Amino acid sequence: MGQGRIDSPSIPSSLAFNELNLLLLPKKVRSLIFEPNDLKCIHLRKVLRVKEGQLVDLAVRNGPYGKGRVTLRKDESIELQIEWASDHSNDLYPISLVVGMSRPQTCRKILDQATSLGVSSFSFFQADNSEASYKQSSLWKSGEWISKIEGGVEQAFASYVPKCYRFSNLKEALSEEAKLGNRKLLALDNYEANQNLGVDTQSTAQGISLCVGPERGWSKQERQFLNAQNYQLRHLGPRVLRVETAVVSALGVLVSSFWEKD
Repeated sequence: MGQGRIDSPSIPSSLAFNELNLLLLPKKVRSLIFEPNDLKCIHLRKVLRVKEGQLVDLAVRNGPYGKGRVTLRKDESIELQIEWASDHSNDLYPISLVVGMSRPQTCRKILDQATSLGVSSFSFFQADNSEASYKQSSLWKSGEWISKIEGGVEQAFASYVPKCYRFSNLKEALSEEAKLGNRKLLALDNYEANQNLGVDTQSTAQGISLCVGPERGWSKQERQFLNAQNYQLRHLGPRVLRVETAVVSALGVLVSSFWEKD
């Protein structure tokens, strides 16, 4: 473990100026230097307005937390001398989120906000009612989806990063979900669900698989397939919600079932 130079993802600079609660690093080093044009250096100087000797919070991707002491260098770069805490266990909730491919701006919000709420994985799939062009978005082609997830981790003052997959259809996505073992199987639906989404404290499942359709909803064939795979259709009340709102609302209900177990 030595000194490192950390490269930021190649993403638009406009995404760099959200207030973050820690900086997520790809590896564990004793010290590192952020160059002046590095997005993290810009964030430290222009958003956090760090001063000489100040401590900033860090974490290693899927690893421990740390504190970095700031040195402001003459060339406008920033050096951090880092002390690391002990490793800690994975603190993501055992909730896997399966979402029909939606508009890129919708998927960006889902990646960021669901990560902050602590889901363990995302599975985006090309739904019957998804636009074919959505999967060609720069969100997926440029790797921006990685920065959205890591931004959600930093916002949550966390270090463990959820996995993210993409599938051609619902059948492929649920085939992967089946490998996760004993899970409570839930799908949001506005039309055929006759029970609201609630916390089932009596469930013996080791986790939850939550399916959410795209912006135009499930097709008849997808509902039939969900039923055949033993997914229970649930609703969030009589009002029609945006996909990202439904995801956040549903996760807010579901993660609370794990709080009592902490």
